[in-house]
Amino acid sequence: MKTVHLKQNWKGFFTYLEAYDTSQQYQKVEFTLEITLSENSFIGISYDLESKDAFNKPATVKGFIEDDKISFVMKYPCYYYKDEKGNIILDPSSEHPDIHYLGFLDENKKYVNGNWEMTVYEEKYADGYLEDIINGEFEMWKVN
Repeated sequence: MKTVHLKQNWKGFFTYLEAYDTSQQYQKVEFTLEITLSENSFIGISYDLESKDAFNKPATVKGFIEDDKISFVMKYPCYYYKDEKGNIILDPSSEHPDIHYLGFLDENKKYVNGNWEMTVYEEKYADGYLEDIINGEFEMWKVN
């Protein structure tokens, strides 16, 4: 049986909570996703408007589509964060945590909405590391 590789482009946005103080405000960041489907799995790349100028290569994605569910893991080229002034700070010596996306396709398979989550290990203490789970929502739509 011949495997067909199908290229798809998606556009969308993800949201995240900017701060954990009284000014809690959700940020909305636009992104593009370029994937190549093979059977039910896919690989690809992603660019977002917040970090695209900070890196010399895109984030990678790897996932699958099963019925109306889409699941993928996105990984930036290295660890990054925003400082108190909103500047992006890169740490090329550290790996960025995996970002797990889970969404559901509409009946035409052209629109997805769902949630994302990543676990950040912050401080080492006697029994391990302090974990912080960061999450948000996302939406995307097929553009070809």
